[in-house]
Amino acid sequence: MLSRVAALLSFTLSLTAYAGPRALVYSGPGACPEGCAEAAAEVARHAGFEPTFVGAHEADAAIFQGVSVWIQPGGKSSTASQAMLPALKDNIRAFVRAGGGYTGFCAGGFLATAMIADRGVEGLGLLPGVNALYPSELDYVIFPVLWLGTLRHLYWEGGPYFTLGTNETLGTNEAAEAVATYPDGSVASVRADYGTGKVFVTGLHPEAPQSWRDYYRLQDEDGLDLDLAADMVRWSSGVRTLSSTGSPARRRLLRE
Repeated sequence: MLSRVAALLSFTLSLTAYAGPRALVYSGPGACPEGCAEAAAEVARHAGFEPTFVGAHEADAAIFQGVSVWIQPGGKSSTASQAMLPALKDNIRAFVRAGGGYTGFCAGGFLATAMIADRGVEGLGLLPGVNALYPSELDYVIFPVLWLGTLRHLYWEGGPYFTLGTNETLGTNEAAEAVATYPDGSVASVRADYGTGKVFVTGLHPEAPQSWRDYYRLQDEDGLDLDLAADMVRWSSGVRTLSSTGSPARRRLLRE
């Protein structure tokens, strides 16, 4: 994994002060040591946001002032949930309920539902429905998926699939929306409202840098998917002022 870490050091170095909407990126226990938090922060910057890393023991709700979106990176969702202070979890929920955004990649998708798969560990409860580990013969693979009806090839490494539900706890019957599907039709990416905020998660890794593919010698027919990851951040944050150019899936996502 050292080559992945070294290749991602440039991400950290590039995260200099940036005048734009703010994003908080979780970087505590459970964020993978191969650079998942750094990759998520790079996506935020790619989308036009100023990222700030936040650990598991941050209990001050004031950190959310002036913030548009919380980004939960890949890694170990159970570890992240168990490491986070209850106050931080409550603050994340309150932030999204009041109009903020939540974007989750892989482990961030596991963490978004009320329970994390079959682990017996509580998630954040932001997303209606349940999730489970997507069954794959390989631990890491490039999957062909349909993302808003467009064929894309995305990096996957132990991520979930989702069974959609309605957010009955919020007094609404509005169902979550499937955005992308795995080859067998299972839901790979989903978005939904939570209070007046928005949640967008995926079991895939559209934020994955090229170094992750290179480490496992994976061939990706259409290259990096930072456009999809950035659009997830923009949609969940509610920020619509950035460029909508790019792939057909990206343009459609920003219109909706």
